[in-house]
Amino acid sequence: MLYKEYGKTGLKVSRLGMGGMRFEEPYKTEKMAEVLIRAYELGINFFDTAPSYCEDQSEIIYGYAFRQMQKPRNSFVVCSKTMADNPKEIREACMRSLDRLGLDYIDIYYVWCLVHPEDLPKRKKNGVLDGFRQLKEEGLIKHICVSTHLEHGKIAEMLDQGEGLFEGILIGLNAVNFSLRYPGAVEAHKRGMGVVTMNSLGGGIITQYPERFSFLIREGDKSILDAAIRFNLSLPEITVALVGFRNVQDVDSAVESVKRFQQMKMEEIELLQKHIAEVQHDFCTQCGYCEEGCPAEIPIVRLMDSYNYRLLFGPEKAMDHLKWHWWTEDIREIVSKCTQCRQCEEECTQSLPILDRFKQLCEDYEKMKKK
Repeated sequence: MLYKEYGKTGLKVSRLGMGGMRFEEPYKTEKMAEVLIRAYELGINFFDTAPSYCEDQSEIIYGYAFRQMQKPRNSFVVCSKTMADNPKEIREACMRSLDRLGLDYIDIYYVWCLVHPEDLPKRKKNGVLDGFRQLKEEGLIKHICVSTHLEHGKIAEMLDQGEGLFEGILIGLNAVNFSLRYPGAVEAHKRGMGVVTMNSLGGGIITQYPERFSFLIREGDKSILDAAIRFNLSLPEITVALVGFRNVQDVDSAVESVKRFQQMKMEEIELLQKHIAEVQHDFCTQCGYCEEGCPAEIPIVRLMDSYNYRLLFGPEKAMDHLKWHWWTEDIREIVSKCTQCRQCEEECTQSLPILDRFKQLCEDYEKMKKK
């Protein structure tokens, strides 16, 4: 197993981390605990979970596994999260997680799910940072970190609002959305933060559709999994790549991929991105120029990101991406604000028909709603 320092915390963590959102049989606690135990035995010491994961069973599975392991507490790192925005509810959430995990403290506790630029300022007004500070002072959590889905251009401002408290960041990054996410990872790394990637396999998309991502494969790779993991771990700013394990076999496969890891040069990564743009010439490269000056402040990049999923996998996957990744239930509410000025299309470096894509996504939503 490969290991790396997590920012400035002094923690030495496995570069492959376990995500706790994919257990295939979440109500079979003992069986699913074997997944975590196997991961630990193979050298993984970074374990990420959260309330509500896997029908609210993930933390329970983790807690059972930790009790079975009976290993020194400093031999593994546990991450959990809360979306609570005031000290009282933050404390309640933390104590509940500690109870389920069977631990005295949580190593990394995330201010969870910052999706919109206004999310952190709103939570700060309710005392979110004070609540986290108090937990840290009491030793209930060791490190305050942040989990976000914000785009590249909005990460720096969000981190500035963190008052220097954030020691690490959890950000969705993979070979599909590299252009959208990588600058945010670079910004966090510049500040000395640990950088962990969620959705390292594109939420399973990359491994489910290997034929579409065969261009990632290099000599020595035995599967698309090797290529996807190598892509993330080759980025110098990345500390840990999380992979959600469904079962013990998933653990074994991912660990074997790490054993075969061959560092890619940045030039190779940039060539891959150019290849994606060439192969998917209709792909939005998510540069963000379209959003600058939009009179309706429409999150165009997010909608085009979801349209990329439509191009790759069809309308249903695009709607899922909007709902579960961007937390957008009804796209029509957003698009209805569009003034039809077409400034975004004038700024688009690829001359994409952005308004037509808005219309298509709305039609897709209406069709899905009728099913």
